[in-house]
Amino acid sequence: MKQALVATALALTLVACADIRREYHYFDDMHYSPGGDTAKFDNRGKRMYDMLEPENTIAYNGAPAYPYKKDADVELAARELKAPATVDIKRGEKKYQIYCAPCHGAQGYADGAVAKKFAGVRPLATAAGKAAERAEAFPISKIYHIATAGQGLMQGYAPQVQEQDRWNIAAYIKNELQKKK
Repeated sequence: MKQALVATALALTLVACADIRREYHYFDDMHYSPGGDTAKFDNRGKRMYDMLEPENTIAYNGAPAYPYKKDADVELAARELKAPATVDIKRGEKKYQIYCAPCHGAQGYADGAVAKKFAGVRPLATAAGKAAERAEAFPISKIYHIATAGQGLMQGYAPQVQEQDRWNIAAYIKNELQKKK
C-alpha cells in the first residue's frame, strides 16, 4: 500500500512538472507571444511589426520603422506628422480606456489607479474649475508621437497598439476629453 502511494505521488509530480502545450488558449496573442522584428511581417495580419527597432540596427528598406526618438524629437514629430483623413473616435475611446485610463484616468485627469501609486503621471485634460493643463495645447500629432514613442517615464505603446488605433486615441483625447469642461 505504501509503495503504491509513493508511486502515485511520484507520477503526479512528474506529470505536473511536464511542459504541456494545450490546444486551447484564452488569449492567443499573449499565451506564446513572439518577439517582434521590425524588418519582418507578423503571421496573423501579414503587416510589418509596428515597433521601434533597437539602437544600432540596420534600417529596413533604408528607412527606420519610426524615425522620431522618444524625448529628443517631440517637437519635430509634432510638426512633421500628419493625422490620417479618417479617425474612429469611438474606437479611440475604447482603446483609451484599455491602454491610457489606468494611468491618466477615465477623464484624463491623471487620477488612474497607477497614478495613485506613482507620482509624475501628467493630466491630459483639465477638470472643471482648474487652470488649463499643458497637454491641452498639444496638437494631435504630438499626442500621437507621445503615445507611439513615449515621453519622460512613460514608455511608448507602438508595440502594443496599432498605428491607426494610436491616431484614434489621439483624436479621442483632443476632440472629446479636452473639450469636456
